[in-house]
Amino acid sequence: MSVSKEITTGGHLFVKILQEKGIEFVFGTTGAGMPDIQDAMVIEKPPKWIQGLHEFPTVSAAAGYGLASEQYGVALIDRVVGTQNAVGAFYAAYLNSAPLVVFASSNVPGVSIPTGEEEYHYSNDQAMFARPWLKWSTNVVALETLEHDVAKAIYLASAEHCGPTYVTLRQDLMAKTLENCDFTSSVPVSNVAARVPDDDTCKKIIEEILSHTNQQIVVSHIGRRKSAVDCLVKLAHVLGLPVSEKRVYMSFPVHDELFAGFIHTTKSPRLLDSTDLVLALEIGMLPLEKFGEAIDVIDLESDPMGRQNVVAGGEYGSTVFPAIIRANCDTAPTLCKLVKVAESMLSGPERAIISERSAKAKEYNHKLLEDWKTTSKRSYEKDALDGWSIGHVMNEHWSKEVIWVDGSISMREGLQKAIELDEPGTYFSNPSYHLGTAAGMSYGVALAYANYMNIENKGSYKIGQLTKSSKTVICTIGDGDAIFGNIDSALWTCSHYGIGVLYLILNNACWGIEWPPFEHTSKQWAKIAGDFEFLDLDNPRVDFSKIADAFGIPNARVNTAHGFEDALIRALSLVAQGKPCLIDIQMPKRTGPEPSVVP
Repeated sequence: MSVSKEITTGGHLFVKILQEKGIEFVFGTTGAGMPDIQDAMVIEKPPKWIQGLHEFPTVSAAAGYGLASEQYGVALIDRVVGTQNAVGAFYAAYLNSAPLVVFASSNVPGVSIPTGEEEYHYSNDQAMFARPWLKWSTNVVALETLEHDVAKAIYLASAEHCGPTYVTLRQDLMAKTLENCDFTSSVPVSNVAARVPDDDTCKKIIEEILSHTNQQIVVSHIGRRKSAVDCLVKLAHVLGLPVSEKRVYMSFPVHDELFAGFIHTTKSPRLLDSTDLVLALEIGMLPLEKFGEAIDVIDLESDPMGRQNVVAGGEYGSTVFPAIIRANCDTAPTLCKLVKVAESMLSGPERAIISERSAKAKEYNHKLLEDWKTTSKRSYEKDALDGWSIGHVMNEHWSKEVIWVDGSISMREGLQKAIELDEPGTYFSNPSYHLGTAAGMSYGVALAYANYMNIENKGSYKIGQLTKSSKTVICTIGDGDAIFGNIDSALWTCSHYGIGVLYLILNNACWGIEWPPFEHTSKQWAKIAGDFEFLDLDNPRVDFSKIADAFGIPNARVNTAHGFEDALIRALSLVAQGKPCLIDIQMPKRTGPEPSVVP
């Protein structure tokens, strides 16, 4: 319940609307266009303000919160300048399918602020900078429509296929004094019925699967919904289908006997031998990618425009690849319906074939995991520092409370194969490949498992307490990613609020993601000359441990795998107490190309 019974300003009304919608956290950066909103947040709690030092990690944090909570994240940024600072975060949130609502203050030319405050940074369409990455945007023009605008933004961000929405809040309206204004919500936010193919289509899908010999499921983004993973596991076992995934989220348990490994995130999928049918789930194919000429495809996707289900794509999104059946639907309920249809259609002989296929997949899975385990252990025993050895150490000290936010790119293969994940909702990555998103995402993910509570009245004000996250969030991020992602802003926020995130900086003193372009220039002059100064982050190498020191964050610098293990054990015990930590992993300087991310 609110301390204040009467709404006094437009900003106060806005905060009350957020409160009524059950919003617990607002991720924001302070700016001169939002003082009346923040003024109201002093007496109306929750929501709890989570201060950031830059809009990019702030919006990324709200996106991470939305993904981890499976509700929606809310950010508040300042006017056109703040929007421009956050454009990359909008792009990443869009390709992450993140349920994200961003409110931005705005000033309109010639419209004065009633408090006499100077207005500047005018814009009549500041959403234009982020529009390619928005599901919907609007400019609030009257307080009478404010709740409707907020409700629609929340509904569209949360409805499948999820994505960012953007609402501008004019400063003059937020500063407007209201008299005798009592707020009672009249616009409930409710979900619509799930989109599921009809009975005939579902039956046809199962018939096509059963009529082929070597079927395979290929999956990308569905792990953003935990329920979808559970439904996928059931369907795979009912039909005995091996499952390969792009590791965008944790979309299939690696210890499940039907797990068949990872596929390349930005190249044509390498399928199992003799595959003649692919059930593609939320798979976006970039131009020139294909499954194969003789392979039938059943395409089930949630994104009706095919723009968000790609990795490292853009506003073009996915191509329309050939498919014998294509359905636009909500993934989890559709998979669950297919399970029921399949169970009703299977005959005795078909069940025997499925049993044989499952046994064959089990053998493949066992060999695959053993090979990965051997490779990672061998790297650790050599005391090398690479994705394999780091992943091996992390896997040895994993627990059910750990959630991994992965911003690595060049070392992603070893990390993904060495760390054995089986629980949906434990892995978040960056399909946009926009550098730096993981820095902010990590503390947003952590806050999805925290609460703002123990509120007590202090006269006209409220005092609350932020509980520590019930999960341990580990962020793997390259030195280039950390620089791009404003790691200093993320560290300050974690330190300020006591958010227990462990940042592992994979410091190889190089813009590693840029090696392939320089290896394949038209003339290859840089390669021939051995002159790669454009990729160099050395002399001086960034000392992230000293950056952590500046924010009072426990840290360590390591240069061996065994040294990393010792530091990791100490850091995990501190993070469990709600303290952020950082380990600066001083890897050998990268001076050449590495193998592709996933073979």
